[in-house]
Amino acid sequence: MQILEKFRVFLSLNPSEAEKELLKADQQNVRSLLKDANIRWEDPEKFHLTLRFLGDIESDKIERLCSTLDRLKFDFTEIEYETTETGFFPDTKYPNVIFAGLKEINNHSQTLVEFIDKIIINFGVKPEKRFIPHITFGRFSRKKRYKLGSDIKYKLLHQKIIFASFFLMKSILTPEGSNYEIINEFSFLK
Repeated sequence: MQILEKFRVFLSLNPSEAEKELLKADQQNVRSLLKDANIRWEDPEKFHLTLRFLGDIESDKIERLCSTLDRLKFDFTEIEYETTETGFFPDTKYPNVIFAGLKEINNHSQTLVEFIDKIIINFGVKPEKRFIPHITFGRFSRKKRYKLGSDIKYKLLHQKIIFASFFLMKSILTPEGSNYEIINEFSFLK
């Protein structure tokens, strides 16, 4: 019996280089406000909005998944968001993650996520319960927990982020953190 290689994959919306620069400015502003916190800040090159985390998928299923996703047809050509303020997972008391909150302008990402959820079930992936649009800025150290005040939020520059496609990404875990590689890009415009 042949053992197939598995890839840790997720579907995402990836900002343009110019949008990453604007997000980087927001990240640096927040970073200066939280300089005493032990946070591992994300490299702006890795900024993305996760649509769905799929986990470990066998290599032979990747091509079939790409083919299925590529056949999706949409009645929209882009998904548009605006940055709002920071948020924290799971909460501000003892956060694990700090992120840029996003407000959708045209409500198309929920349609996309619903399409994706119907597809990934066929690949043995159980859809997540909620879709919370965000871009991770950093992760708090689990060794030295940092306590924030209740409901702390930092306002971000209100910038628009426009996505014309989504991506299947591979996540490679290393001791220094994760690295991402694009497996395939899927355009909304067909």
